[in-house]
Parts: sequence; C-alpha cells; structure tokens
Amino acid sequence: MKQFDNELKERAKKEPFSLPEDYAGRVFRTCAALEETAMETSKESAPRRKHTKRWMAWAAAVVAAFIAVPNVSPTAAAALSDVPVLGALVEIVTFREYTYDDGHSSADVSVPELSGGEAAGQVSDEVQAYTDRLIAQFQEDCKDTGEGYLGLDVSSEVVTNTDSWFTLRINATRTQASGAEFIKIYHIDKTTDQVVTLGDLFQPDADYVTVLSNEVRRQMEERMAQDETAGYFPDQFTAIAPDQNFYWNEDGDLVLVFDEYTVAAGFVGTPEFVIPREVYQSIARS
Repeated sequence: MKQFDNELKERAKKEPFSLPEDYAGRVFRTCAALEETAMETSKESAPRRKHTKRWMAWAAAVVAAFIAVPNVSPTAAAALSDVPVLGALVEIVTFREYTYDDGHSSADVSVPELSGGEAAGQVSDEVQAYTDRLIAQFQEDCKDTGEGYLGLDVSSEVVTNTDSWFTLRINATRTQASGAEFIKIYHIDKTTDQVVTLGDLFQPDADYVTVLSNEVRRQMEERMAQDETAGYFPDQFTAIAPDQNFYWNEDGDLVLVFDEYTVAAGFVGTPEFVIPREVYQSIARS
C-alpha cells in the first residue's frame, strides 16, 4: 500500500494539469445536491436507507477528493509527499516463546512481534536477533555447565504508546550462582515511521556522548558523596555507549539506563539517571 501511495504521488507530480480552485467545492456541492430517493418497502425503514445513502455519497466524495487531488495537481502532490504519517498504528500481534527445562537449567523467553509499518518490522527483527543471541549463549553454557544450574528469563514491557511515539523494553535476567540483568529499549517515532536511537536525538556531529557522560559521572559522584555505600563506580566509568538505552519518563525527561554491574555494584540493580534538559539543550535537535 505504501509503495502504491508513493507511485501515485510521483505520477501526480508529472501531470501537466492544474487543479481547479473550486474543485473541492464542486465535489461537496454535488454531494449536497444528491437526490435522496429510494424505493420504500416500509415507512419505518425509509429514514435509515436515506441516511445510509447520504453517508455513502459523502464517504465516496472524500475518497474521490483524496485520490483526485494528487493526480490532478502537481503542487498538491508535492505537498502531500511531505506530510508525515501521523499516529501510525504499532501493535503487538503475537509473542515468540521459548522454554527449556532439563531438570538442571531452565529458560523462559517471551518477546513480542510487532506490526504497523517498516519501523515495527525492524524492531521485531532486532528483538528476535537479540533474543536469539541470548538463547544461543544459554544453550552453549548449558553444555559447558553440565548439571550446574543456569537460568534465563526474558520478558517485555510497552513503556510508551502514544499517537507519536512507541517504546518497547526487553528485560533479560541470566542466572548462574548469581543473577545479572540486561535491558534493551527500542523506540519508534510514529510520525516518521523510523526507529530512533540515542544519537538521533541530537544534532549531526554533536558530541552528545561526552556531554551526557559528564552528567552521569557528576550524578554518580553526588550520590556517593551523599552515601558512601551507594555502590557506584564513578572512577571506573569512562563513557556511555553511543546507543545507550534510554526512555522518556512521565515528566518528559530523558532517562539513561544501564545494565546491572556496568556502573555500580550488583545490589544497585539497573541504575538510571535523569538528564536535565539544560544539560543537552544546545546540541539537541530542534
């Protein structure tokens, strides 16, 4: 359907005819003038048939307008080609399941498959590739461990789903003597049907990694100054990853998320850092 729309718009741009200024008015005046007559088999059903006929005529007019305008007017076609797909539907259509239990080790993996556009398909592919790697590593470790215990649990959470934005969080926990938690967060900008990573939030060539890393380190040092047992590693922290996990909280703040053990002791869990807007305002995309 998307390919058909694009071909329709491209063909429209090449048409030599201009759109009459009163085209839309003609369409709707014609609809308003349609005669509302129909064969009546009963007085009770007549109003419903008339209403249905009028509604169908108006619906047909709207469809005709959307088809005719880009075909007749190159200017309109060019304008329509720049209009983003607002509020594109992104939904979970099914879950991919994997379970394993050999009496010693066990795994329970449940991740969603999305529909709703190219970006949804891309996220589904990336989630599948990510979980395939986790499962493959788990199976290999089971062979090496023998009768020792291994555990793998993977689940998902829809963090945000608005008219313009979709965020999916994948939570994975690997257990062997102790547990380690890993997180992957995927974002879709519905207005552009694009998958968004952290770097996409900033201007091209902006050194957002350094700016955000300095703020994360500052917050770690602040937390350690308030509580020496807080468990953070500011001296060992070098920088965030260019594709660092993030999400927008309910207040619209940027939140960076780290896997367990990466920037703090295990008891801290998966640390999060809220980054004030003023920290990155000068390098953010407008």
